Amino acid sequence: MTRLLLILVFGSLLFASCRKDQVLTNSDVKLKFSTDTVFFDTVFTTVGSITERLKIYNPYDQPVVMERVWLKYGQGSNFKLNVDGIQGKEVKDIRIEANDSIFAFVEVTVDPNGGNTPLVIEDEILFSTNGSEQSVDLVAWGQDAYFWPSFSFQFPGDSVALRTDKPNVFYGYSLVDSLTTLIIPEGAQIHFHAGSGLIVGDQATLKIRGSVENPVVIQGDRLEDFFKDVAGQWDQIVFTQTSKDNVVSNAIIKNGSIGLSVGFTLDPSITERPDVKLRNTQILNMSYIGLIGIDADIDAKNSVVANCGDHTVALVLGGKYAFSHCTFANYWDDNPRSKPVLLMTNFSESSSGEVFKRDLDAYFGNSILHGALDSEFQPERENGAAFDYVFDQVIMKLDTENISNAERYIGIVKNPSDTLFEDPRSDKYALHRLSPAIDRGKMLNVLSDLKGDLRDSEPDLGAYEYIP
Repeated sequence: MTRLLLILVFGSLLFASCRKDQVLTNSDVKLKFSTDTVFFDTVFTTVGSITERLKIYNPYDQPVVMERVWLKYGQGSNFKLNVDGIQGKEVKDIRIEANDSIFAFVEVTVDPNGGNTPLVIEDEILFSTNGSEQSVDLVAWGQDAYFWPSFSFQFPGDSVALRTDKPNVFYGYSLVDSLTTLIIPEGAQIHFHAGSGLIVGDQATLKIRGSVENPVVIQGDRLEDFFKDVAGQWDQIVFTQTSKDNVVSNAIIKNGSIGLSVGFTLDPSITERPDVKLRNTQILNMSYIGLIGIDADIDAKNSVVANCGDHTVALVLGGKYAFSHCTFANYWDDNPRSKPVLLMTNFSESSSGEVFKRDLDAYFGNSILHGALDSEFQPERENGAAFDYVFDQVIMKLDTENISNAERYIGIVKNPSDTLFEDPRSDKYALHRLSPAIDRGKMLNVLSDLKGDLRDSEPDLGAYEYIP
C-alpha cells in the first residue's frame, strides 16, 4: 500500500509538472504591460530617438506564446521594435515562461515635413495571443529643424544670421570661414549632434545675441527628458587664435564636453589674441571644462560657469582676462573630481616637451569662486613671463594659498559656509537669503545682473543680485 501511495504521489507530481510546462491555449489569455502608452518627448526629424522599454508580463502559472507582435502601420511605421532580442516591424512566436516577463524595446525616427511646428507621430504595438488581441499605444512628438552637416559659413566680408523659426541642428564640425561673421540671434535654439561643434576661423567672428527675455540656448540634439542633465552630448565651440570681435551675450550653453575654447592654434609662433566679450551667459554641466582661455582676451560680466567634470575655468599660456560679477562654482558629482574650479598658468608644454610662456594679466571683481573641494584655485607660473592677477571682493574656497598680499587679494571672503546659492546641484546659482555674498561688493559699473534685475548701491557678489 505504501508503495502504491508513493507511485500515486509521484505520478501526480509528474503530471502537475508536465501540465505546468504546457503552453496555455485559452483564448481569454490577457497579458499585462508596464504601461499602456510608450511616450517619446520631442525628437528631431531624421534623428533617432532614445530607446524606450516596455515590459510584458505573463501572470499565469503556465507558459504563453504570443504568436504575433507587430506595429499597426507595418513597414510604413516610424517606429522600430525589438521584442526579446528579435528585431522587426513584426515578430512571431515569442514565448513567455510561467509568471515571467520579457522586454520590448522601441525607437522612433521622425520624417521631415518642412513645417515649423511640432508634429505628433502615433502608432500601436499589437499583440496576438491565442487569437486574443491587445495593444499598447506609441506616441512621439517630432520637430523639423534646419540641419547643418559639417558646413562652412563662407560669406567673405559679410555676415549670415541663423533663422529662429525652428531649431538649428549641427552634424559634425561647422566652420565660420575667414572674414565671415556668424550671427545667432535672440531666441535661437542651437543643437549639436554627438561629437559635433563649431569653429570660428581665421579673421572670422561669432556674435551670439540673446536677450534676457529670450536667450540663445545651445545644447545637444537629444531632447528626451533622460538627456536634460547629461554632460558630454556634444563637443565644443572653438575660437581660433586669429578670430576677432566675438560676443556671447545672454546664452545658455550646456551639456557638452567643453563650453567655449578661446584660443587655439597649431602654430605656437602666432601671438595674436582672440577676443571674446561674455555677457549674461551660463555655461553649465560640461564633462570636461566650461571655459578655456589660451593666451586669450576675455572680458566677462554677469556670467556663470559651473558644474564641470574637470576645471570649471582654465586660463593657460597667459592672456588678458577681466571677470566682473561672475560665479564660478563646481559641485560635480557624476564621478570624483580632483581638479579645482580655476586653473591659471603663464605657460604651456607641447607634446614634445617644449615649454611656451606668455604674460598673464587677470582681474576678478565682485565674483564667487567656490566648490566642493578644499581648495578651488590652482595658480601655476614659470619664470620668464608675467604672472599678474588680482582678486577684488571675491568669495574664494582656498586651502593653503596665502592671501596676505594686499595688492593681489582685496576684500577676500575665504572659505565661507556652503550657504551661498539657492540650489547649486540643480544649477540654481541665485543667492540664498543667508549668503555671505549679499552686499559685499563694490561699484563696478555693472548696473544689472544676469536676470536683468538692477543692482543697488551695495552690489552683491556673483552674477545674481539678491532680491528678497
